[in-house]
Formats: sequence, C-alpha cells, structure tokens
Amino acid sequence: MDNSAGSNGTVSDTHVAAAPPATQVVRAWLLLLAGFAVFITIVAYSGTTAYSFVREGTQPHTATVEPVSGQSLLIRSDGEQDWRLVSERTTVQEGDRISTGSATAGWITLFDQGTIEVAENSLVRVERMRTSRIFRDKKEIEIEPIRGSVYIGMAPRGEFNSSLMRVSAGPVTVRMRDDLRTDQTGSFLVETQRMNPTGDEDDPILSVRVAVLRGEATVETDHDLRTLAADQQVVVDAESHLGNVTPAMRQLVRNGDFSRDLADWVEYHDHAGEAAGESGSIERVPVEFDGESGVALQISRSSGAANNWETGVQQTIGQSLRVHSSLNLSLDLRIDEQQPIGGGDALTEYPLIVKLDYIDVQGQDREWWRGFYVIDDLRNPAPEDRATRVQRGEWESISLDLRNLSPLPRQITAIRLYGSGHSYRTLVTNISLTSSETGDEEYD
Repeated sequence: MDNSAGSNGTVSDTHVAAAPPATQVVRAWLLLLAGFAVFITIVAYSGTTAYSFVREGTQPHTATVEPVSGQSLLIRSDGEQDWRLVSERTTVQEGDRISTGSATAGWITLFDQGTIEVAENSLVRVERMRTSRIFRDKKEIEIEPIRGSVYIGMAPRGEFNSSLMRVSAGPVTVRMRDDLRTDQTGSFLVETQRMNPTGDEDDPILSVRVAVLRGEATVETDHDLRTLAADQQVVVDAESHLGNVTPAMRQLVRNGDFSRDLADWVEYHDHAGEAAGESGSIERVPVEFDGESGVALQISRSSGAANNWETGVQQTIGQSLRVHSSLNLSLDLRIDEQQPIGGGDALTEYPLIVKLDYIDVQGQDREWWRGFYVIDDLRNPAPEDRATRVQRGEWESISLDLRNLSPLPRQITAIRLYGSGHSYRTLVTNISLTSSETGDEEYD
C-alpha cells in the first residue's frame, strides 16, 4: 500500500523541484548587472554634479573707488544705514552703493582693470563681481545705475573663456560680451532718469538712455531686443519701449517741453536793485505749432512802470561735458510784446534771454547769454552776437551751435530762461541742450 496517499486519495507530502543551475547563474548575473548600473548612474550623477559645481562655482572680487572731482563722493555697504565719505581710494564690495553729488564724479577700478565712471548726481549699486572658482571659465560683472549716468569701460576677457558686463536699469538690461565667438568689448554708458532727480528705486523711472562709445552692446526689455554699435544710442521710455537708434548725444536739460509742469525748474524774479514794481508772471499754456499740440511756458509782465524786472525759470544742471567742443542749444519761441524796444539803453533788456552758467576748461566761472526781441531800436541797435531778432507773434525754431564758445566749457552749471524789461510776453518750449558723447575729430 502506498504511504504517500491517504484514505481520501490526497497527497500528504509536497516536493518542489529545484531550479536548474544555469537559471540561477543567469539570475545572479542580472542582479549584478542591475547593481552595477545603479552604481554607474550614481557615480555619473555625482560626477556631473561635482563638475557642475566646480565649473559653475564662483568667487567674489573687490574693486576700488576714488574721487575724480568734487567732494561729495559717498559709499554705503550692504546692510548699513550710514554713508561714508570717500576722500581717497576705497575698497568696493558686492552690494555696495556709490553716490555722487553736484559737481562730483567717482572712478571705480574693477578687479580686471575695467572701469566705471560715476557721473555727477548719480547713484549706482555694484551687484556682482565674480570669476569661476577653479576653471578659467567665466568672468561676470553686474551693476545697477539707480539714477544718473555711468560710463563703463569693459576690460577684455584675458585668460577667461568668456566675460560678461551686465547693467540692469529698471526694465532695461544692457550686455557687453567677450567670448570665444563674440567680441563686443568696448565702452558704453547708461543714464537713468527718475521722476525725482535725487530719487531711489521706489521713484518712477522716466527714461533710460543707452549709448555705445566703442564696441557693441545689446539692449533688452520685455518688448524688444536691439544691438547698438559705436556712436549709437537708444532711449527707453517709461513703458519699456525702445526709441529710434540715433547718434550718441547727451541731453543736459530735463523737462524741456514742460510736460511735467515746472518739475526740475525753479521760478525766480529779480528787479536788479531798482525800485520794486509789479513783478512778472510765469504760467504753462497750451499751444499748437507745426500742426502739433503741446505746452509752452509763458513769461509775461504787463506793467507800464519805467523800471526793469526779470521774470523766468532756471534749472541746475551740474554736468561735465564729455566733449568740450560739442554743445548745441535749441528751443521754440514766440514773442508777442516787448518794451523797451531793442535791448534797452544798456542792451540787456529783452523779452527772452537764455543764459548758461558754466565752468571753463581752466576752472573759471563763466556765463554765456543770448537775447531775443521783435522791435529794433535804430538809435541803439542790438549787437548781432548778443541778440537775435524774430518775427512778432510767430513761432520760430532756434538752433545755436555753441562749440566755438571761448573759453571752452568743461561743465554746465545751470540754464536760465527769463524776460527782462518793462513789459513782455513770450512763449517758449522744447528747450534742448545737447553735447556729443564720442567727440568730433574736426573740432577736438
């Protein structure tokens, strides 16, 4: 009788056949290969991560700043509240801010011998000064001009594979590169105008001007990307739109069309020590000429008094000229009334006088002025080099080339527009005072 079967015919013992030796070997190899693949993956990932860390890892550098002119150069480090006066060469680190006042300019020398000139009435933050930590892969410098103007001279990449100079001004990013494929190295400027000339980041930006002096640079906003070559500039408006590319030219007057009321202008009255009489008045009035609507400043005095009174506006400029022999003044004007005729007995009373206060190349204070009138005095004619006759009651566009001023100006201090005399009514707008950024060999 078979002991392996019970009375009910079921099997009482179970026997499992062992896998053949060949199958066990295959399984072992599969496990070994899977483990090896995991190991290789981990090693490769770790290697890639380490290589990326080594390659992308950067180290910070320092720069120095020193005054070029004036005595209002200040520095403030990141996290500090107080500004420090810079009277000699001082170390600059990432996060530092540099500020200049009127008639003061600062000079930053970067770790690679590149330079940044901080112009008058400017504020700039040094964001980044870095190179690759181990490999000579890249060099990066980034600054933020918060207001005013900075002039940047980019150094070549040298022993690095690539070099990038980046300037971020509100909605605008400017890049100049030097790498194995692209060599844009040169110099460029960025000018940031805010609603308040002494404003900070919270103050609205009116415009950003980018000009290339040498080399090439790209200008990018949310709306556009453009490349500028030498002696080209573009202005970006408050809505981040790029304007037309034009020759590199510096505008020294703010709010010259009086579109922002009398912002940046200061009204003044002066009766030159004579007996006080009825003063003149200043007001903005809507105008239309050349088929376009605009706003003009009306300077008027209707008193019949026999004394002289000056009424006008003035604006502090305090900007040094890049090219001493390049200066152009333009404006639109209309004169409706004038008394006395000509330029008065002293030839200094005109219904409109434009005056520039400046410092010449020898450091001396100077002034230049030009009068405009509508009625000749045949007995005492106005000198042609001091006054210009225009048609009464008609708009005229005036453009004056001042590159032959003698002595040449180094810095424009202020501009004044005023009426002088017993009575006058003058409208003036579109005041522009420009100077070249790159020079003109014919006149330098």
